[in-house]
Order: sequence, then C-alpha cells, then structure tokens
Amino acid sequence: MSTTATDYDLDPADTSATEQPRQRIRLIYEKGELVKFISHQDEFRLWERTLRRANLPLLYKQGFNPQPFMQFASPLGVGITGLREPVDITLSPPVPLAEVERLIREKLPPGIHLQTIEEVPLKTPALYSLLIGADYTILLYAEPGELASSRITQRIEEFLAQSEIVRERERKGEKYTYNLRPLVFVLRYAGYDSASEEHRIFLRVQQREGATGRPDEVVAALGFDDFARTLRRDSLYRSDQPADVATFAAYPVISQAEIQPTKSSRRKPKWGYKRQPPKEQAAVASGRSISERAGDEFV
Repeated sequence: MSTTATDYDLDPADTSATEQPRQRIRLIYEKGELVKFISHQDEFRLWERTLRRANLPLLYKQGFNPQPFMQFASPLGVGITGLREPVDITLSPPVPLAEVERLIREKLPPGIHLQTIEEVPLKTPALYSLLIGADYTILLYAEPGELASSRITQRIEEFLAQSEIVRERERKGEKYTYNLRPLVFVLRYAGYDSASEEHRIFLRVQQREGATGRPDEVVAALGFDDFARTLRRDSLYRSDQPADVATFAAYPVISQAEIQPTKSSRRKPKWGYKRQPPKEQAAVASGRSISERAGDEFV
C-alpha cells in the first residue's frame, strides 16, 4: 500500500485530530514461538510499526514524546507465548472493521497471528484493571525415560501440600519476597506426548494487581528449571465476563497483604558496617572523628 497521505492518516502534532470521532478496537492475537523471546517493549514497537505500515490512523497522545493509544491486558514475560492475547487500539477517524482486519493481516510479521477483531465502547475500562486470573500450560521437553511422570506428579503434590512457598522478585532495583503458594489455584499433571516429547502441566493462577502468580516462578519452585521448556498462556479471565467470574467464584480473592511471607520465613539481612544494628554501629563509630565518619559516605 502506498505511504502517501490518505483519509486514514493522522498527524500526532495536530491537536484538532483529537476532536475527530474515535474508534476503539480490540484485537485478539497469538504470540508464537518465533517471537517469544522479545521483550514487552519490543512487542509494543512491533504492533506500532505494524499499524503504521498498515497506514491506519492510530491515535497518539499529546506531549513531547507522543505515544499511541495502545493498551495491553498483561505483558508476557520473555520466553512466554500466548494463545489469545488482547490489545486495544484507538483509531481516529474510524475505519471499517473489515478493512482494519485486512490491512493488519497483510502487515503482521511471522510469529504473530491475528485471531479476532471487534469494536468496543470508547469508555470501556482498561483491560489490565479487569483481570482476575490466567491459565497456563507448562511444557517440559524430555525424551522418553529422561523425566519420569511420577517425578513430576510427586513434585506437584509436594508443592500443593505446602502453605508457604517463598519466592524473591525485584522491583525498581529493590528485592522483595512473597508467598507464591496462595496464588496457585490449580496445578496438575496433564500427561506426556511422545510424538512431541513433551510433558504438559496445567496451571491456573490468580492475576490481580499486586497479587499475580507467575508460571516461571512455579517451574522454579517445582525444581524443573534445568529442563528445556515453553510457558504458554492459554487464557486470561476478566471481571467483565460472566463466564470468567463464574469460573473464579470457586477460588478465594488473594490480597497483596496475604502473600507477604511470615517473619520466620523472611531472610535475615546481612549486616555490613553501613547496615549494622544501631547499637553495634554506634559502638564502631565511637572514638572516630567526624571527618572519618563522613568519609564513609564516599567509600
């Protein structure tokens, strides 16, 4: 398609564009094996480039570095695929859905497959705010006899028998611990496929802000990190879907406070000079000049 200006073009710097009619479209797509190692930032750019190459009038936010109105439900971690991933885009002016679908399919790169497309109300709540849970399939690749099914089922039983499984994460450079176990609602062995040489484990977790179960953490807790694997998100559950709400009515709602580990399971800090308990630090500092103590700040 020609890249010359058309009725579908939108100049992000043109403030009058924001007064034009808008159209919010929800795309459901598959993120496959070919692109599973790209980051969420790269995936965002992938979709932005695709929509621009399709010459669609993607609406941009105003500002020094305009960003498109493009909203994902839940970013997939590096190495995780997704069967039905939603993303909302906003166009201005509106474009017939059939035309949008045709243009996008023509420009999508390998590894991304468009499943469905629909128009949703402009005032629809943000996708991420509606999430309540997710289903994953954990695929462990092993030759026949390399990994016994009984070993997997035993590890799963041991996992489920515990009330606290402390894991460590990092946020903005700060490490913190949390209890993974309450976030896992279903974990079961789903069998071995000898043709593809893969063990399958079904996983259902809570997915709410501040309290989300991660499949990679489950694999690590099971002790199967050394095996080649694929983590695939099969479904996302939302609070605006009655069927999804009915499915998750069987499980408790876990708050962020509930996954804070108990005091006995928290790691003890490794006190260095700068982080010694107050009494010990005062004892070390005594008898030293102000200049000597001030110099510690630059060590």
